Parts: sequence; structure tokens; C-alpha cells
Amino acid sequence: MAGRPKIYDNEVALDKATEVFWKKGYEVASAEDLLKAMGIGKGSFYLAYKNGKQELFEKSLQRFFYKYFDQFLKGLKTIENPVDSIKAFYYQMSDEASGPHINGCYFSNAIIQVEKQEVKDQAAAIMMKISNCFSEVLITAKQKGVLDFKVPKDILPLYFLNLWSGLNITRQLEKNPKKIKKLIDEHFKQIV
Repeated sequence: MAGRPKIYDNEVALDKATEVFWKKGYEVASAEDLLKAMGIGKGSFYLAYKNGKQELFEKSLQRFFYKYFDQFLKGLKTIENPVDSIKAFYYQMSDEASGPHINGCYFSNAIIQVEKQEVKDQAAAIMMKISNCFSEVLITAKQKGVLDFKVPKDILPLYFLNLWSGLNITRQLEKNPKKIKKLIDEHFKQIV
């Protein structure tokens, strides 16, 4: 005998939960907040997320990556000189009013806010995946003779990760996007 049909869109519900986590933080987001935002009841919630809030959050990390970064990274691999595209990624961070950094970095927030190490590790792995992709496309461009870079390639992913993490803090202190963009330009002078 089949159960009751699902009456909600899983991706939409996950996006709504992500908004709650992003605005309130993992620890503060209550089950009531999440259920209300997702528009589902407890039964549907635990049917979809058997491990509760932690499983929902882990799935939100993956959803966030695919929603904001997956296509960008795939496209980046097709560009002969990816420097401007990578720089544009960081420029987005200077504008608090839009983009995937509006409430701080979703992944950095997870690393800082969540107590469970396996969740921190998952968020860190996603950030490293993005930083590694940036490094890989620059190394490929260098091998093709399109550009050269100054940062040793073994620490290039960490350089991008450090810039990303640092900007998330700096933009909380410095509200002028032009100054943040100038800072990004200075960092890129160290790369290429």
C-alpha cells in the first residue's frame, strides 16, 4: 500500500530551510522555524530527514553549493584565462546586498557556528573544492602559456581559501565596497 503522496517541492523546502539557517545560524534555528519556512509538518520532515536537523543542514550545504557554485565552476574550466572570473567571484563578496554572501559565507558560518565536527568537515570540504578548482584552472592556464602566477602552486588553494575567509570578516568591518574591491585587486597582484 502506497503512502500519502508528497505535497511539497523538496528543493523549494530545502531552499527555505537554507534561508533560515543562513539568517539565524544552525544552533539558533529551531524546528518550528524550519517547519514553518519549509511549509511542512513534523511527519513529512522526519520522513524526509530521518536524522533531523543535522541531516537537513548537511543537505542544505550540498544544495547551496549546487545552487550557487556548481555551474560557475564548470564554466570556469572552459575559460582560457579565468582570472577575471575568479576576481568577479571575490568582488561579489564586497556587496552585502546580493549574491551567495549576503548573510556571510554559508560554509564559513557552518564551520564557525556548528558544534558537530562532521558538519564542519563537510562545509570545509566544499570550500576546499572551490579553492582547488580556482587553483586548477590557473595552473592549466599557466601550462598553456596564457598567464603566470607568483604564489607557489602547492599553497595556491590555501591562498584562495584565506582570501575568501578573510574577506568574510573584513567586509563586516569595512562597509565600503570600493575599498573591498581595491583590497581584492591588491591580493590578485600577488597572484598574477
